[in-house]
Amino acid sequence: MANLSRSVSNPYTKETVTFLKTTEETNGEYLLFRTDLPPDNGIFLHYHTELVETFEGISGNLEVKIDGKKIILKSGEKLDIPLHKVHGFYNPSSEFISFTAEIRPAGTFESFVRCSYGLDTDGRSFYMPFLKQYVPKNILLLGTLFKMGQFYVPYLPIFLQKAFFGVLAKLAQWTGSDKSLEKYYKGSVTKEALPPESLQKTP
Repeated sequence: MANLSRSVSNPYTKETVTFLKTTEETNGEYLLFRTDLPPDNGIFLHYHTELVETFEGISGNLEVKIDGKKIILKSGEKLDIPLHKVHGFYNPSSEFISFTAEIRPAGTFESFVRCSYGLDTDGRSFYMPFLKQYVPKNILLLGTLFKMGQFYVPYLPIFLQKAFFGVLAKLAQWTGSDKSLEKYYKGSVTKEALPPESLQKTP
């Protein structure tokens, strides 16, 4: 089994995710990772139906929108995002900020993160201004990623999203496109690759 990197990053924005506790290490109970987020970056409004997120600030101020309200998450502060709550986050500052995210249960969220950054690293994604996100050049893989990430956007009925992305995921499976993602998430993180304790607590 191949060894996986403890950290993944976007070569364009320099955003980095470091897995502190992987899905394998917690037997799927939860996933814990640190995000080092560059200025003027974040993720669009979305919600989850099968997982709960908990953010904790490490350095800087993370702007979190949840159900139309704006919350500034500072170092040492925690924020739970329950199921079905529409939320997104953003770095409004001119410097990198850092925070951790805990996902319960872990599901396939780690695979989603690894695949997203893997596509970026390999030049297999492009920037979509509307979402302010990088998305796969192969549109079929968007269905696979949505299935892995288990998230939905608030401005479309969920049944349409499930149908649309479900079809894309099925086509990705039928054409074998989804197999091209396996190199990004199939494997294990070795104990030797664990980050030092200081990485988990300080910027």
